Amino acid sequence: MKFIGARVISTIGLIFFLQNIMAQEEVQDAAKEAQNPLGNVISLPFQNNNDFGVGTYGKTNHVVNIQPIIPFLIGKNGWLMMNRLIVPLPKSVADNSSENAKNIGGLGDISYTAWFAPPPKGSFTWGFGLTTILPTASKPELGDEKLSLGPSVVLVYATPKFVGAAVISDWQSVAGNDARADVHVFYLQYILTYFLPKKWYATVAPINLANWQAPEGEKWIVPLGGGFGKMFSIGKQAIDVNSQAYYNVIRPDGAAEWQLRVQVKFIFPKG
Repeated sequence: MKFIGARVISTIGLIFFLQNIMAQEEVQDAAKEAQNPLGNVISLPFQNNNDFGVGTYGKTNHVVNIQPIIPFLIGKNGWLMMNRLIVPLPKSVADNSSENAKNIGGLGDISYTAWFAPPPKGSFTWGFGLTTILPTASKPELGDEKLSLGPSVVLVYATPKFVGAAVISDWQSVAGNDARADVHVFYLQYILTYFLPKKWYATVAPINLANWQAPEGEKWIVPLGGGFGKMFSIGKQAIDVNSQAYYNVIRPDGAAEWQLRVQVKFIFPKG
C-alpha cells in the first residue's frame, strides 16, 4: 500500500510539473505573438517616452502612453478585428522662449485604430482600417483641439525567429476649434524584432512622422536607433519589458534631438 501511495503521489507531482511547463510555454508563445501587431492576444503596454533636447534651451518632454490592444474574431470566417487605443499622459514644454519655462502635464489627445485582418495564410498577414484622433486634451497646449480621421494599413511578416511589420496611417482634421491650425499627419512605424536565446530579443521600432501642414524642410521627423527586450512570466502572467533609444536624424527646428523609450507590456493569452 505504501508503494502504491508513493506512486500516486509521484504521478500527481509529475502531472503538476508538466502542467507548469505547459503553462510556461503558453505564456512564452503569447509573449512572442504579442510582438506581432496583428497577434490574437490581449496586451496592455505602458510606454514611457523621454524626448531630450527640445527647443532653444534643450528641454525635456515626457509622456506615458497607455496602449491597450484588444482583438476580436468576427463570425466564423476567421477575420480579426484589432482594436488599439493610445491614451497619452504628457508633460511637455509649454514655452520654448524661456529657459525657466515649466512643463505642463495632463491628458493628451487619445487615438483609436481599428484594423480588420483576414485569416493568416503562411508567414504574411495584413490588415486595414481607420485611425481616429480625439480632441481629449485636458489643456490646449497638450493637443490639437481637432477631431482627425484617416486610413491605416498594417503589414506583417512573421517566422518563429523574426517579426517584421509596418504600420502606415494618414489622418486629417475634420472638425474642432476653428482657431487652431488644421491637422494632416503621415505616420510610419516599421518594426523589426529578432528573437534571441533565453527569451531575449533585439528590436527596431522607430516612429516616422510627416506634418504636411508644416513649411518645406520642417515636415519630417525621422529617428534611427533600436534596443533590446526580455520576455518572462510571474506565475501565469506574461510580461515583456524593453528599452530603446532613437536619434532624430531629420527633425524640424525645435524638435527633440533624441528619445529614450521604456515599455512594460502585460500579455493575456486568449483561451
